[in-house]
Amino acid sequence: MNELWSILIIDPVKASGGLARRLSRKGYPAIHSSASRGWPTRLRGRKPDLVFVFMNSREERGMKTLHDLHASSPGSCVVVAADAVDGFLALECLHLGVMDYLVRPVTVDTVEECIAKIQARRRCLFAGLAPDTACVLGEQKRLRFENDLEKLPSYIDQAVMNARNICPDIDMLKMALSEMLINAVEHGNLNIGMEEKADAVRKGTFDALLKERLKNPDYRNRTVTLQVFMDRDMLEYVIDDEGDGFDYHREFDPDPHAHIGSGLGVQLARNFFDEVIYEGCGNRVRLICRRRHQEGREDEPVPMIRDDFFMALTRSLPSGLCIVSDRDRVVTWNRMAEEITTIEAGDVIGMAIDEVPGIVRDLLADTSDRLTMTGGGVETRIFEKTIRTIEPVTGGRYTVVLFADATEAVRRHEEMERLLMESVETRDLMEEQAARLTITLAEMEEKNEIIRSQNQRMIGELEMAARLQKSLLPDTFENLNGVSFTCRYIPSIHIGGDLYDVVDLGGGQSGFIIADVSGHGVAAALISSMFKMSFHALAATVASPTILMHMLNRELKPVLDEDYITAFFVMTDRCSKSITYSNAGHPTPLLFKRATGEIRELDTDGFFLGSFDDGCYEEKAETGIERGDALLLYTDCIIETENGAGEPYGKKRLIACFGHALLTMRGNDVIDAIEADVRAFNCRESLDDDFTVMLLEFWEEADAGEDLPEGDGSGGFVEF
Repeated sequence: MNELWSILIIDPVKASGGLARRLSRKGYPAIHSSASRGWPTRLRGRKPDLVFVFMNSREERGMKTLHDLHASSPGSCVVVAADAVDGFLALECLHLGVMDYLVRPVTVDTVEECIAKIQARRRCLFAGLAPDTACVLGEQKRLRFENDLEKLPSYIDQAVMNARNICPDIDMLKMALSEMLINAVEHGNLNIGMEEKADAVRKGTFDALLKERLKNPDYRNRTVTLQVFMDRDMLEYVIDDEGDGFDYHREFDPDPHAHIGSGLGVQLARNFFDEVIYEGCGNRVRLICRRRHQEGREDEPVPMIRDDFFMALTRSLPSGLCIVSDRDRVVTWNRMAEEITTIEAGDVIGMAIDEVPGIVRDLLADTSDRLTMTGGGVETRIFEKTIRTIEPVTGGRYTVVLFADATEAVRRHEEMERLLMESVETRDLMEEQAARLTITLAEMEEKNEIIRSQNQRMIGELEMAARLQKSLLPDTFENLNGVSFTCRYIPSIHIGGDLYDVVDLGGGQSGFIIADVSGHGVAAALISSMFKMSFHALAATVASPTILMHMLNRELKPVLDEDYITAFFVMTDRCSKSITYSNAGHPTPLLFKRATGEIRELDTDGFFLGSFDDGCYEEKAETGIERGDALLLYTDCIIETENGAGEPYGKKRLIACFGHALLTMRGNDVIDAIEADVRAFNCRESLDDDFTVMLLEFWEEADAGEDLPEGDGSGGFVEF
């Protein structure tokens, strides 16, 4: 049973009859007022739970009452009872915060149904909201849910948490957001058109239609994503559904009468939010609400319009103005009316309609919006006019005519039509070209918007992929079985195809690998991720670099297609002071011997991984690796980088830079020196390829008495 709400009925049009008495007999505390000046005092003395405002669409008294109510008691629960369905009136009422729009006659049952609907909506939407706090500086969240409308209130509670600082009217925020989410489910995921829904609601079959769509395998697994972005000054919701979209340019720019019975929820949201922006094909909508002032702020008083101001305004109008009272007498004839008709104000003001000159009677005749005046030796003149009937709140009925001399404009228009008729073929061609251009521009703008949206999404995905790729690379660099290793990776774009990795093989042995996938971007990054997983799965199970290369080639060849991978793998042995290595088409590493200062290349035969069934991977070993010796592994970016003259950096420059750096530096400082030399040679802000370097230094457990350059042995992933 409904709670017995107190009800105020404001009836300036005297259309409510004995509704207040019938409500009182049902137990509702009902207050009735038929005068526009009586109800504010009652409202302030005892604020009712519900206010009914009766109005006629052709009169201004009802809207004047609604405006006064909105200004004197904002936030009141108001329902309008109109004499007919009027789309423009309904939209204006929604602007003023009206909760429902009814069509008379209104009975006690109608009132109770309205109260029940409002109470149910409030219980559904406004239960369980946690207190807001003013300390929230910003918030982001992402919600995803299926087509279960019964769980919608809990999702909305999550979405509006802490939003009161931006939008104090949380109740209306929930209601507007609810309408948009329901639209995303019904019109988006379930593909129910607005006209289809309106027709089903009229026939009482909408629940059956909804259940049928929820069971349809094409729709039932679709989801809605709601993103929330909030800072101190703005609240933004982004709603994405998985529907096919719709032509929102056509749907939301019609005659408002089309929304009666269907679409009023969307109009409510468009009136509440500062911006409602549909994107793409229509299955994404952004709702923006900017900070609003809290209740209690004193508004500046609205100045009253004085009679002298009104008279000055009418005299300055650029159009002729004629006002006739309800007694059929002319009360206003402004200066421009005198100039247009050459009739003085003193000759018409105060006179009855049947006494004024014929031109004035013709202006007042509501037969056409254009009047032609001829005869009397005066050239033919054409007037354009607009007639309106005004009924002020203070009483009376006035007919207002605004008119202007359109003779020259009409003649210019006729002359233009004559000229256009003489060149009809040219005109048709121009119109056709203009139409094509308009369509092309509209299509280009739509495609550009799609491209911009996709670019933003792609950039976000690339940044996420870069973070994922970074997580695949070793992020700590330290001594492993006597080998101090330092690495650096700089992708040419967000993500790349270079890779390095380290694995402890046990027994004092360590494995180090560097690889380069052909190409760049997401595809190369995915292949490098597959390579890393394969390497980790195989490295600890084989004792030979050449066997490892054969196994990697066999495992990766079926998935590489036209791509390939170059790689160099070296296995260090602390016990035997030796290294064993194999190469798959990768740039040859450089081995530095500190005892002699010699730098030489570790060259072996072997084809790219993924190119042939048998890559013929050769295995070699180096013994006598002493403390202070170092091995530099790198990708082709370094030696292939070109200067402004098109000359490559080359291996000779790399050997010279490497040898000079090792004289006084270690670890990360050596790599810094190589990177600085390559960038100075390149003379550009960014490199054309992925920059990857791995430096191995032997052996960390050397005797304490030997004099070696110091270094921190650190390094890392350098973000793009």
